[in-house]
Amino acid sequence: MSIQRSAELLRQAVPWMARQQAGLHPVSYAVWFDYVAQTNPALSAAIDEHLAREGALDEFATQALFKRHVADVDPETAQRVVDQIQRVLGGIGDSAGAAGAHAARYSASLARLAITLVQGDTVRGIGAGADPGVARNGPAPRMLADVVAEVIADTGTMRSQIGDLQQRLADSRREIERLRDQVRSAREESLRDALTGLSNRRAFDQALAACLARPAQSAAAAEGRGPWLLVSDVDRFGPINEAYGRDFGDRVLKAVADAMRLLVPAGATLARMGGEAFALLVPELDSGAALALAQELRARIGSARIRRPDQDETERVTLSVGLAAAHPGEPPQALMERAGAALRQAKLAGHDRVV
Repeated sequence: MSIQRSAELLRQAVPWMARQQAGLHPVSYAVWFDYVAQTNPALSAAIDEHLAREGALDEFATQALFKRHVADVDPETAQRVVDQIQRVLGGIGDSAGAAGAHAARYSASLARLAITLVQGDTVRGIGAGADPGVARNGPAPRMLADVVAEVIADTGTMRSQIGDLQQRLADSRREIERLRDQVRSAREESLRDALTGLSNRRAFDQALAACLARPAQSAAAAEGRGPWLLVSDVDRFGPINEAYGRDFGDRVLKAVADAMRLLVPAGATLARMGGEAFALLVPELDSGAALALAQELRARIGSARIRRPDQDETERVTLSVGLAAAHPGEPPQALMERAGAALRQAKLAGHDRVV
């Protein structure tokens, strides 16, 4: 988006912001920027509904709309809005700085002119009987000097106002940097599984699509070197969860994630896909090494023991793994389906298997 378009959206957003009961800050601007730009239909609908019901947005509603429709749901949009705000304010700040410098030079020029006029008046003097305020052919230098002095005073006021604007812009830039950090954190959180700290399904889907789109990966697939997709389930997790409670189930998932994390090769992506399902994407590996990795994951989980709540006994957890290598030009969904089919075969074969 060009600076001209961003500035136009700024001019449209400010009147909307001024009519609300929330403060004029970057979060409010981000909400109304998207509203006037019509780039976030869900946000626009939510604002229209709230305005129809309440008449205006207060601080709480503005923050809630930002969190729900900008930061949490679509971090990419949030980052785009923050970047656009930064560009607009940067352009305005540069313009204000240039205007301030120009005003300073103009004020200095006027001051020199006033001194010259007064000095000229002193040297020439004013004729006897003449009106000291008016020369024969126009205003006397003294009168012109008074006018110039008034203009100098007005210019000083303008410079002061520009200085205030620059200070407000500097404050806004600092606040936008804080907002940028919040958006960056929201983006990272949106791609991370809260329980295990692994990548989540959304992050894994992005990594898989990017991996399969790279020409180097197509060449590796043609040579039988991957990419490899390993999908796995914790065996009989439902009964474990029901028997010992959700807290113990969460402990099991964390333990499985920690054990798998130790075996992840460099450049690979490990994710919790939801529930007790995990997936590992390895961009390049020969078939023997890929199978050995899957078996090592299964064996590592199977050898672990997790202490039951309020008991001295431990619970053994096992893992079933489905393994598939990408075919040249294969879309992500097709690879996921083949790996999922291999996982189902492993479970049908009695669990604690690699297929």
